Amino acid sequence: MFGLSTRLRALPLVALSLFMLSGDTEAAVRIVLSTMPAAPERFAAEELVKYLVAMGNPKPSVVLAPEEGDIYIGTLPGSLAAVRAQTMCGRLTGKDPDSFVLRSIGKRLVIYGNSPRANLFGTYYYLESLGARWYFPGAENEVVPQAAVKLETYDVTEIPSFRKRGICVFATTPGLAEQIDFAAKNRLNTIALHTEPSAPPFADAGYDVAVKAIGPRGLTIDIERHFFSKSFCPDDTATLEREKTNFRKYLSTLPSSMNEFFLWPADTALQTRCSVQDKDYSVSDIVLWFSNEIARTLREIRLQGRFPFLAYWSTTQPPKHVRPAPGVFLEWAPMWQSFAHAIDDASSATNREHRQNLERFLEIFKPEEAQVLGYWLDDTFFLWKNYAYNRLPYCPTALKGDLAYYHRLGIPAITSFGVMLGSDYFSTHASPTIFLYPRLLWNVKAEPREVMNEFCRSYFGSADACKIFDLLAEADQMVYVEQHKVRRELVNAPRYVQIVSRAVDLSLKLVAAQSAPTLRARAVRLVQEATTRFSQGRPQHNVGK
Repeated sequence: MFGLSTRLRALPLVALSLFMLSGDTEAAVRIVLSTMPAAPERFAAEELVKYLVAMGNPKPSVVLAPEEGDIYIGTLPGSLAAVRAQTMCGRLTGKDPDSFVLRSIGKRLVIYGNSPRANLFGTYYYLESLGARWYFPGAENEVVPQAAVKLETYDVTEIPSFRKRGICVFATTPGLAEQIDFAAKNRLNTIALHTEPSAPPFADAGYDVAVKAIGPRGLTIDIERHFFSKSFCPDDTATLEREKTNFRKYLSTLPSSMNEFFLWPADTALQTRCSVQDKDYSVSDIVLWFSNEIARTLREIRLQGRFPFLAYWSTTQPPKHVRPAPGVFLEWAPMWQSFAHAIDDASSATNREHRQNLERFLEIFKPEEAQVLGYWLDDTFFLWKNYAYNRLPYCPTALKGDLAYYHRLGIPAITSFGVMLGSDYFSTHASPTIFLYPRLLWNVKAEPREVMNEFCRSYFGSADACKIFDLLAEADQMVYVEQHKVRRELVNAPRYVQIVSRAVDLSLKLVAAQSAPTLRARAVRLVQEATTRFSQGRPQHNVGK
């Protein structure tokens, strides 16, 4: 029998071309959508085509049911028995709207979720199963290996740990569109828009800009901003009416579909001196009274409206007398916590006090309606000049501990400030918190160590990079932010300097070992990630790309 090469040489040139294009290549798969697919489902098909081609596969075609195909997004094969279809869909009954299943049926694959957005999330999960990764925003940070389409052996049900998973940004953040793309690929479902604290109440938060950037991904947009004044008093009826009028005016500019309004007092210590405080009313009592008044005003216009009491700065202690009106929920913003320890870590006196306050708050507010506004991704918080941090900390145990604690309390909604976390930051840093945060929000039981091992192998091309991050985590346990200040007592301690110097040396060796330009550039960012652990003024290592 002739070998393949012999047979190919015997073919005419035209026949040889046809043979190579069709005869011995794997046929392109057909992607099937429902007869009337929603925008996130159409986008899911586009993304699937894009990445399957990038992985080296023939370009798939996209058809609508009742046509048959190989990969079904948001719809089921028409030939699927009713009992089997009911069993598959039954896995999702009563579950979170972002839940989805991936199920192999013979040589077909079904991606089916509880919502169009869930179908998009399921599509990204499938691409991850083929090796795709999106650790940071930007196409240059994508990991897209050569991988063949796989249709068999899938039997996956994914249900997120938290209902709301978000990040709070400026609409002017450099690379906003890339950040939103990253959010969807990592199954965050909410983009909250913030404004400068000093901005006037009616300053544009960038809603239209965010809508355009979000495009067909189906993510939710919130407005989270300082809107009201710093002075509150039940005796001052004129100020209260003015605040209500301003609120009604602003409300009229926002979409009618929006029902949650995260509009806060001024970003400063609040002034509340008035007669009720003679009756032992605290700042939290008076601010909750004000929140109740605004919530009543809101529900005159939008019956399902919800308004937060922000536990932050002047209001970290629970109210003594006032209780929340219908529609008022707790938004917990633990700015003063220790970021080197989980909030339920008994070894931290600061976090122990925060935990006690939160649990007292949840005796007043319903946990299932509460939301956490964290600082894990808040570059402005960690880049303030009095910190000299210049990057996000890497404390994976503390991050997972925080989120696991909130999950145990039954709090379903988590967001984090990240207002200026843009393309300029990602071009010089490789901070793992960026991707660990969404990964743990989706699955709070995920093990950061496993995620990091995979990250180092696929992103840096070397599992040895994990040794560098282990050193950085140890350093960040020694010099960290707590009570709004950096605890820098040990920044010049021999042990701290030794740890960071070792991390820098290992990262420099990683740079030298990389010949591929992409991997080398990533390793250079890891050097930057390490050198920022030194105090300001310390000589930096000179590294060229």
